[in-house]
Amino acid sequence: MTLDKFDLHLLHLLQQDSRMTLGALAEEVCLSISQCSRRISRMEQEGVIQGYPLNLSAPALDLQITAFIFVSFEKKLMLSPAEAMAFLLTRDEVIDCHTITGNYDFIVKVKVESMPALSHFLSRIVGSVEGIREIASHVVMDTLKENGPLHIRGYSNPED
Repeated sequence: MTLDKFDLHLLHLLQQDSRMTLGALAEEVCLSISQCSRRISRMEQEGVIQGYPLNLSAPALDLQITAFIFVSFEKKLMLSPAEAMAFLLTRDEVIDCHTITGNYDFIVKVKVESMPALSHFLSRIVGSVEGIREIASHVVMDTLKENGPLHIRGYSNPED
């Protein structure tokens, strides 16, 4: 799918506020409401726009601790580390999970209520997964930026 300057501008605006009305979007990008609607629908159908997530406040839900857990597996004991990780991916505490390069196979981001809850998650939940060779965790002290907008290559913000 080819994205033109209007599409890129719409994506930029929707990343800033996904609840903008079609009227406000149309005014910002200098297109009609129907043109904006068609463009957004096309980008949704093509998978460029994958959804409009609801972002909740972790502290408001008493989730005070964010941690990154690094996991490596014994390769000779497992056919597929991804299959073993499937159990962890079903857990509500797990926010993100990625395969990575380096000394570990996966990095898992979790949010929990407290340090004892993190300790329980690490020892009882992560520790119960077969074939794990090593686990390392890092607790976030301060979050400076989270869930930031994606860089849209080819779009230059007029305010820059």
